[in-house]
Amino acid sequence: MKISVFAGDSEPGLDQYVQEIFRSWGLPLCESSDFQGASGLDPHSSPVAIALPGVDGSLAELLLDYVNRGGSLVSFLPADILAGAAGLKFTGEKQTPLRLRLPREPVAGLAGELLPVVGNAGNYEVIGESVQAYGYLSFPGQFHGETIGVAETAVGRGRIVAIAFDLPLSVLLCRQGDPAYAEQVPEGDGCARPSHLAADIGPNDAAWIPYADLLSRWLVDLVVRLSGAPVPRLYHLPGESRGILVYSGDEDHAEVAWNEDQFGWMAQNDARMNLYIIPESTHSTRADGERYRQHHDLGPHPNLRPLDGEPVSIRISDLERQILLFEEMYGIKSRSIRNHSTAWAGYMEPVEVMEKLGIGMDGNYFSGTYRRDRESAPYAGFGGAIPMRYSQPNGRMLNVYQQHTHVADDVLFGRANYSYMFSLQQWEVILDRIFTDIETRFHVPYAVCIHPGNWVRFSGDQGRALVREAQARRFPVWSFDQWLDFWEARDSYSFSRLSWDGTRVTCELNSEKTHSELRMLLPLETNGMKLKEVFISDQKVDWTQTSLYRRQHALVELAGADNEKLDATYE
Repeated sequence: MKISVFAGDSEPGLDQYVQEIFRSWGLPLCESSDFQGASGLDPHSSPVAIALPGVDGSLAELLLDYVNRGGSLVSFLPADILAGAAGLKFTGEKQTPLRLRLPREPVAGLAGELLPVVGNAGNYEVIGESVQAYGYLSFPGQFHGETIGVAETAVGRGRIVAIAFDLPLSVLLCRQGDPAYAEQVPEGDGCARPSHLAADIGPNDAAWIPYADLLSRWLVDLVVRLSGAPVPRLYHLPGESRGILVYSGDEDHAEVAWNEDQFGWMAQNDARMNLYIIPESTHSTRADGERYRQHHDLGPHPNLRPLDGEPVSIRISDLERQILLFEEMYGIKSRSIRNHSTAWAGYMEPVEVMEKLGIGMDGNYFSGTYRRDRESAPYAGFGGAIPMRYSQPNGRMLNVYQQHTHVADDVLFGRANYSYMFSLQQWEVILDRIFTDIETRFHVPYAVCIHPGNWVRFSGDQGRALVREAQARRFPVWSFDQWLDFWEARDSYSFSRLSWDGTRVTCELNSEKTHSELRMLLPLETNGMKLKEVFISDQKVDWTQTSLYRRQHALVELAGADNEKLDATYE
């Protein structure tokens, strides 16, 4: 079983970004295809295909033939041939931002909220009698103007699911921001930052849900449903946990004793964190760094603020210089990074430097709407939580994971005019809501930055509350580097020869790295049958039952060796 992704000829497609979406949710089954791949595409081995915007003409005819022979096609912004086959008529572009309403079926993580949609969308008129609509696009804050958003139509022996917007582009723009906003600094700030790149989604009604992640998850769940099989997935969290706290602090100008105060408490409480160090203004010597690293992790904290207003190329050059200086000073390879004051340059130019230098995870994208409004909800601005690799707008993937950071202690607990000034008592109430949502609805990481200097002055109580509340819910408390190790091991897995015969699912698994916390996720029930037994490489294994997204699943440990074979039977 595989999922073939087809891009149109009119412009660079996001076919690799679609593959990244599926990998992020544990399904390394997507592959880019072309006209030759569409010719004779087998609905048995490829039960679902995806057509990106711009697919039309001869390629669309081949995909329509595939559908008639029993395949399921998911088509974003379908053009004339595919739109007509789906019983729809394109009547013009639809202005964004929009909201997607999905009233018919449960959507993982949602409880009645609408999902923001940005980028490209279309107005479609229903002209076919058998069209089943189960998604609608509306303008935020407006009753009139709603149109079809998602429609499913039986065609021959197969079906077409037409989606009236460019979903991969919407996810990308929400998570990474809009390149049109690069280098735009709002009044009252002197620094280009990722937070200023945030796409215009309209009102912040979705700021309490990780909307970009849930939209991408909905696509993956849709494709699994269309496949008709109990498709195994790699679980995206460690072990049997339902959430994870990813912890860090920016050293800035902290004294060594302040670092050790925070480090000591974290280590005593079985928690690990990253410290990000400005190489040119630190008090921490190489010997200090070696001592820190006995329990924690270090990374660079480049300071680009003295170069505010300078050309992007100058700031990018200095970013690289400071990363290399950090590595020379401490004798270690940088694994993850955050810039001082999250100073940025251009759009993806800083990420290109990270990729060049082998940095695997970036924590510069703070949630929230810093210096633009007073929304403090955890997913405001970007709607992201799970790691995904960055992508250029032209579709070229960058081998750096974007991990949104959801808490900055100076913004939430400080006394500056931009701070929300949350007391410990108020923070405990807010944190209970956030972690309850993560534990019961979203199952995503929550990433934080608690500066050592702030820890000893005003944020220590809130920083400790984060750890205690996470551990009370059995969330691991990991550093960014630890989290990166897990994600890289997970992403080294590939699936092959995945098949389903109606009672038995089999799959060959190959991996380059291992991790003790990796698990395979299988549905406990499918088509009225229950999971009976699971074998890994011909050895019968036990599983742990868990409830995720209101469905029961089995979590199975993986050995992490090449040529593992999964064999699961339902009856």
